[in-house]
Amino acid sequence: MKSVCVTGGRGFIGRRLVAALRELGWSTRILSRVKPDSDIDNLYCLGDLVDARTSLADLISDVDIIFHCAGEVKNTSLMRPLHVDATARLLEEVRRQIKLTQKPLHWVQLSSVGAYGPPQGAAHSERIIVETTPCAPVGEYEITKTLSDKLVEKFAETEPLFSFSILRPSNVIGPTMSNQSLRALVGMIKRRLFFYIGSKYSVATYVHVDDVVAALVLCGIHANARGQVFNLSNDCLLSEIVNAVCLQYNLPSPNLCIPEFPVRVAVKLISSVINTPLTQERIDALVKRTYYPTDKIEKSLGFKQRFFIPAAVDVMF
Repeated sequence: MKSVCVTGGRGFIGRRLVAALRELGWSTRILSRVKPDSDIDNLYCLGDLVDARTSLADLISDVDIIFHCAGEVKNTSLMRPLHVDATARLLEEVRRQIKLTQKPLHWVQLSSVGAYGPPQGAAHSERIIVETTPCAPVGEYEITKTLSDKLVEKFAETEPLFSFSILRPSNVIGPTMSNQSLRALVGMIKRRLFFYIGSKYSVATYVHVDDVVAALVLCGIHANARGQVFNLSNDCLLSEIVNAVCLQYNLPSPNLCIPEFPVRVAVKLISSVINTPLTQERIDALVKRTYYPTDKIEKSLGFKQRFFIPAAVDVMF
């Protein structure tokens, strides 16, 4: 039986991962600020990754795999302390444990395709992002998550008993997701307010949480995952999601497509007077044509996604 620990084990992805590990019969440790009243299958270590006073020895002593899933998506002031500083402290504890036990340890890092950044030109520029694409993160979340990845990669260069895998998913969705962008899109479609901007060939880059969990587990156990970075996305045309929602709710598929430039001008003018749900950043997302192929993880680990996003939307709302 493997012994593992999960940071962020009570988060959106972490909870599903912990459940999957329990089904495998693995002994799982979770760092948490509060111990649940009842959960006999997991060992909860009380503490906080961003608190330097928290001892990490109990969390990782004698574990085989660390799944580092902790992440902050809302409070920018906590992103660097959690993604960078806490990762550095956790790695130092890993070094101490390896020195003490001389036992190998594998680290699975949950990252983000945000590490590659937005298009350098127009938001609607077509591009294909693979694992060898240079990182160019923009925004505190993306920058600090990428710095965390680099800490892990650098650590592996100096510690021969340490190995790692980095998984970079796109927008992770599922029934308990906190990200509201897909729900907002579905709401607009249901109210028959949705229209295409610029083109009907924009790309939606989502991935189901259970596919992310399955990929994390494979990264933990597959020999070919050692020292590798994997992208994970279930790309489809935005129109496929729109049409799937319309079919589910017996609505006509929208055909209106407005050129991008006048929409941006209108949003700029309106947003100076009132708050509007359609922002420049949201327009960027609705017109993008970025693809994240999954060839590497499929060929290296034999991974197959279970959820095609347009078909999965109806179970999330």
